[in-house]
Amino acid sequence: VVAIIGILAAIAIPNFISMQYKAKRSEIPTNVKAIKAAQIQYESSNDVFVTCTAYPSSPTKTTQDWTKADAGGFTTIGWEPDGAVRGSYSVTAGSTDFTAFGVSDVDGDGSNATYTATKSTNPTAPTTAADVY
Repeated sequence: VVAIIGILAAIAIPNFISMQYKAKRSEIPTNVKAIKAAQIQYESSNDVFVTCTAYPSSPTKTTQDWTKADAGGFTTIGWEPDGAVRGSYSVTAGSTDFTAFGVSDVDGDGSNATYTATKSTNPTAPTTAADVY
């Protein structure tokens, strides 16, 4: 019985950790999609897309506060997240399109998961491997 419990734990614990990382990483595509919507709305009113430098400057394993006064272009387009973030967000803009980026490292291993969206695409899957968190 003890051996069976040990085998089950050896299988379940890594799966549980992976699910935790996926849940923490799920913030990224949600926020990137909201940034996309804010860019499109801003462009419809002002005829220009806005470049937003990376904010916070790098992703972390723990949450970081979002300070509206320091958010640069994100404040211009009227977007801010609901509360603290784990990821780092940025936007490169051209005259007819933009690319919004969301980067995370929720497991703290130095490998970043990246999601992108453009005017015509949504951040449905990371542009990195699915097991990078």
